[in-house]
Parts: sequence; structure tokens; C-alpha cells
Amino acid sequence: MAIDNSFLGGEPIVSVFNLQTSEIFLYNRTVDDNLLSFRANGFSTIVDAQSGSQWDLASGLAVEGPLEGEVLKKSSISAEEIFPYHGVNPHQSSWIAIWQRFDTNWYLKIAERGYSDDGSTAFFPIYPYLVRLFAFVVRDMVLASRLVTILALIASLGLFHRIATEYTDQTVASRAVIYWLIFPTAFFLFASYTEAIFLLFILVSIFCARREKWILAAVFGLLAALTRIVGFTIFVPLLYMWWVQDRPRRWRNAFAFLLIPVGTGIYLFPTLQSSLLPGQWHPRLVFPWEHFSELGLLITNHLVSSIDIFNTLVTILFGVLCLIIWRKMPLELGMYSIAMFISSLFRLNPGQPFVSMLRYVLVIFPAFILLGKWGEKSWVNRAIVYLSFPLALYFSAQFWLWGWVG
Repeated sequence: MAIDNSFLGGEPIVSVFNLQTSEIFLYNRTVDDNLLSFRANGFSTIVDAQSGSQWDLASGLAVEGPLEGEVLKKSSISAEEIFPYHGVNPHQSSWIAIWQRFDTNWYLKIAERGYSDDGSTAFFPIYPYLVRLFAFVVRDMVLASRLVTILALIASLGLFHRIATEYTDQTVASRAVIYWLIFPTAFFLFASYTEAIFLLFILVSIFCARREKWILAAVFGLLAALTRIVGFTIFVPLLYMWWVQDRPRRWRNAFAFLLIPVGTGIYLFPTLQSSLLPGQWHPRLVFPWEHFSELGLLITNHLVSSIDIFNTLVTILFGVLCLIIWRKMPLELGMYSIAMFISSLFRLNPGQPFVSMLRYVLVIFPAFILLGKWGEKSWVNRAIVYLSFPLALYFSAQFWLWGWVG
């Protein structure tokens, strides 16, 4: 059971989410002008810390203890503001329903009912349309999203190892894949998010480019760009690889790479206004270093959260890794890494510096190849493994309990 004592819109509330049934309970946590704090007590009652009284979740009635007979008022905050499902029903299986968190429900909403002027156009179309396609077969939208993700992840694993082997060797490649899978936010690769399918398109595009199959490389680059907005940056390393490898016939294939920016623009420009509607998204375009200014304001006002700190640390770490990749690894990998890294930092949500960088860095696959090389030293290997596992447990638990991670 996920339980949270907080203030929303100035109202003190206790929110409870039953992980087994997906039931939601929201109450104002003041009784006779006394502010109460609650903890879980099984799956049907909660206990307040001040008096030790037990409260029935379904009715809000104190059924035992000094406050017996008192009733909690319903919160004026709607459940959708705290646990956003966007009109999608929680899955009947709790093992599948625990993956229905945050962006997943946006993708499911789009797959079920299409786009509308509710901010949904901020989510690019390839993943939800693949989910809709799979749902025609399995007749279950949530299960279809799980299948798309798992199949994409399996394919990505094989292709990641193959490409890493081409740039290094089998041992380093295997270590890179393992580090990728145990990364603290790697559960997003298993979630009904775009990480797995996005990276699959990126890897296929690079794989084809290395074999001078430029049309296929451009097509899969376009698919990546229509999966996530930062996907258009694959245009940069592909153009470089084409210039270096296809010099005798370069202009014959030049038109293919226009698919990526043109295709992205065809989707993006007509939908940009509706994707930034008030009440849904409040990002603004910034220079990457402005995130540090926003972080400074949060620290000054004592509003910084642990997730803000983790996002900042992982941003600094991967920024350093990208610079090393640029200097030490093939240029196309450096171009890809820096383009993917920088493009993720041009958007800033007020009060959320480096938002979601914990998740976004998962697709910077050359960084894991670099770590795979460093992992030849036993102390580096131990440091990565020993840090990754506890953090992975913490972040995945946060996600399943409706805590924001990325």
C-alpha cells in the first residue's frame, strides 16, 4: 500500500493507493483542528501517529482508539491529480497494473482513444500505435504495451551486444549490457515506456549505417524520431557515417537523411501548440546550464528533493562520460552521445531541474560501453555493481508506489 501525507493546494491530505486492487482513497487529514499523520495498517485500515487510532479506508471512520467515531472528510483534490490514469482503467491483474504509472497511462490513453487537445500530443506516436496494433491480437491494451516493451528490450539486448562487440570485444560488450540492465533506473526498460523501443530503433539505424544500408538507416532513424523528440539527433551521427563511408557515392543517398528532420517536423509543428496547453505542461526552452540556476533556487528555498539531487548527479556523471566518449571512442559514438545528452537539457520544467535525466541517460548506450571497458578493473566493477543494485531497488519501489522518478 502506498500512503503519503502531504499538502496539495494548501490542503493537508492523506492519499492511499492499494497496490493489490488499484483502489484510491483521499482524505483531508485534519480532525477538530488537529493535523494528523497516517501510516498503513494492513489493506483496509490506516493508523494516525498522534493518537494511535485505526481508521477504516473505505468510510474514513475511526473504528478503534481515542478518536473512535470521528470521520475524515473527503479531500477536495481529485484522485486524477495525484494518480493520473487519464481515463484508462487499471488492469485487473495486480502484477500488470503496477506498471501503469505516469507516462504509461498517457500512451495507453492515446492507444485507446487517440490524440486530443489535452496535452497528449507531447507524446510521440510510434509507441502508442504499436500498442494499438498488438492489442488487435491480444485484446488487452495494457498487456499489449507490456509485450511491445519486452519484445523491444529482448531485441535491443542482442543488438546492443552485437554493436558493442564491433566496437570493442565480447567481454567488454557483455559487461556493458550487464551494467545497462542493472543501472538504477533500468526498470524503465521493462516498463511500458518508450526507452526500449526507442533504443531498438537507434541501434538498428546505426547497425544499418555501419553496413552502408543508408535507406534503412534513415527509415529507422525516422522511427526513432517519431518515438521521442530527441530521436531527431540521430541525424547527426548518421550524416557523419555516411560522409566518411560513402564518399564515392555520397550524393546518391543524400536525400534519405532528410526523412528524419522532415518527418519529425511534419508531426511536431501542427501539434506543438496543443502539446503545451496550460494545465498540462509548462516547459520552456532554455540553455542547458540554466538547470543549475533552477537547482540553486530550490536549494535556497529548501525545496530541493532527493530526486532533484540524483538527477543532478547523474547529469554531471554522464556529461563527463560523453566528453570522454568524444575523445576516446569512434567519432560517431561521441556525436550520438553528446547530441542525445545536450538535446535532453534544452527543456526545463519550473521547479524540476534536470527532470527525468535519470531515465533519459539510459539510451546513451556508448556510456555503458565505456563503463564496460573500465569494468576490467575489479574495483570499478565492484563500485558499479554495489551502487547499482540498492539504488535500483529504491527507484523501482518509488515508481511502483507512485513516487516520481523520471
